[in-house]
Amino acid sequence: MRVVRRRGFLVEAGGTSLWLDSTASGGGFSLISHAHSDHSPGRSSKIIATPETASILQLFRNHRIEKMIRYGEALKLGEARVSAHPSGHVIGSSQFLIEAEGERLVYTGDLNTYDSLILEGAEAIESDILLLEATYGSPRYVFPSREEIYARMVRWILETIRRGEIPAFKVYALGKAQEIIGVVNAYLRIPAVTSWTISRITEKLSEHGLKLDYIPLHDPEGLEAFKQGECVYVSSKRYNPPSKRRLRWGVATGWALRHRIRGYDAAFPLSGHADFPGLVSYAEESGARKIYLVHGFAEELSRHLRRRGLSAEALI
Repeated sequence: MRVVRRRGFLVEAGGTSLWLDSTASGGGFSLISHAHSDHSPGRSSKIIATPETASILQLFRNHRIEKMIRYGEALKLGEARVSAHPSGHVIGSSQFLIEAEGERLVYTGDLNTYDSLILEGAEAIESDILLLEATYGSPRYVFPSREEIYARMVRWILETIRRGEIPAFKVYALGKAQEIIGVVNAYLRIPAVTSWTISRITEKLSEHGLKLDYIPLHDPEGLEAFKQGECVYVSSKRYNPPSKRRLRWGVATGWALRHRIRGYDAAFPLSGHADFPGLVSYAEESGARKIYLVHGFAEELSRHLRRRGLSAEALI
């Protein structure tokens, strides 16, 4: 198998072109790891994705879904065999194992190796060739435990409400939003009120087994809960709905570990990506003879893995 960087990542496997989180060019299939917009292909692509990812891609955009693949299932695409496995990043996100010509190639997509309230962390897949994301592939990024971050969030929420203000989070509508709703459900006896986009996505994910309690802001019940003030507002945009109470905005991102996030009242290092130790452990456990690092700190992580005796190269 051959890996090529060409307006995205292309795997040429036994005469079959497999495009990874990018638009297929000149035929072939687009393997889409999850439904975040920066991983979505052009509308003409023949998309292979999990049912959860496919449903979100079609919720707002008319994407062409060629085939759906569930975790553990395999598809024969030309001379290649492709299977999907959980990546721990968002609901429905997947790693892809491509088998062809006697080799095993794994593309992790965005990867989280740690358990959260709504997802189990990804497990390493044995491979010959590994394409591993390196978003936080620097020793400077070692995240606190999920439990510690959740505790910080809950304290901030309670302190904000005690001051007569409304705690609000601006987060990704897919992934982080559902996790924060899960935190509110698990640790607090107050409603999570959600913006329109987050409500639509969370409702769609409920069809795939994700059960969360939330109230859409645009429903009368949501407007009343927001008016009363003892709630948590979760939105994908920083927009203040009409209220007599002041909103205090928090943000949840792994970058908050090392950077001050300007313009927010609170920032929490909650990420849907693995940190540096998680990425190193995954690379070693994969047993790959060749590792390609993509995105983020790809160069830095490749140097570190080489010092540990692995054959690693940044593909940027």
